[in-house]
Amino acid sequence: MKDWYTRQEVADLLGVSKATVYHYAKQKKIIKIDDPHRLIREARYQKEEVDALAAERQRHQPTGLRPSELAKQLGVTTQRIYALIRETDLPVDELPAGDERTIYSIPDETAAWIRQEIERTASARGTRVEFYDAKLDIALYQCFRTPQGQEMRVVRNDNQQWGFYLQSGTWIPYADGIQAFQYEPAYPIHQPNRQIRGYTDFLLPKAEKESFDFLDFVYQAWGIENIRIREQETHIALSIKSGEVDLSIAVPETITERMMKKFLVLGEVITGEGKWALISGYRRTTFDLPSNMLEKLKRVSQEHDLSMSEYVEVALREKLEREQYNGE
Repeated sequence: MKDWYTRQEVADLLGVSKATVYHYAKQKKIIKIDDPHRLIREARYQKEEVDALAAERQRHQPTGLRPSELAKQLGVTTQRIYALIRETDLPVDELPAGDERTIYSIPDETAAWIRQEIERTASARGTRVEFYDAKLDIALYQCFRTPQGQEMRVVRNDNQQWGFYLQSGTWIPYADGIQAFQYEPAYPIHQPNRQIRGYTDFLLPKAEKESFDFLDFVYQAWGIENIRIREQETHIALSIKSGEVDLSIAVPETITERMMKKFLVLGEVITGEGKWALISGYRRTTFDLPSNMLEKLKRVSQEHDLSMSEYVEVALREKLEREQYNGE
């Protein structure tokens, strides 16, 4: 058995780059085998020291979540997680992975704080990851049908696994529904991405069938690209990009202007023959800020994974709520 490793083998064992292996040798963390006459084309490193360093790293390997893993769970950017790590005094484990980078591991206590902070500062509207699974290409409460015409809806169970909810109340895992029972989508859920001109907001009671008829229509007419959904205990919060839309599908008789206005909570709806207009409930305004404050606002809003408008709205809403509470 050979008693040495090549540079690439060392890099693979330690999880670092080949350049870092070179620096480790210069720092005497591992020993490079001398070859003054360059008889061997490839650099070699003594196996014993490399194995010892790999074992040491394994013993001290943190067991928490990586920032990218936590970001994926919470549906936010990895940069947002790093920004929150900088804001807390709670522990975060660091493991050097070479001179050029550090691996972070987030313990359970810190991860719980980050989750709470993201929920506290979350935008009032949902994010796409909350209602859409890109890998499976399915959306929350999307309608599917069996070959015999039986209908069911896409849901997630308590373990956040995707599946189908039958009218009988039975929950079926997604893979079983597709493979064993041949469920198929009742309609497409994609449309071209529209420019954002604000949102028109609706609140759909889960107890009413009309809510799901409307949601089926919205998925077809606007697609997942132009809506946001946030599930609540008894309602579905739905936001649709405002603006005029030419309807490429026939409007079902169940979808009436009266029904839409019943669900409407912010904005306006104007219906017409083959063309509808949704008007945002927000009014655009401008105000002057000192340049240094504007730069700080831009940076802080990015750290919270919000636009500047969204961040200002959240901050003002919290301020006004506190003023109202203190006034009472």
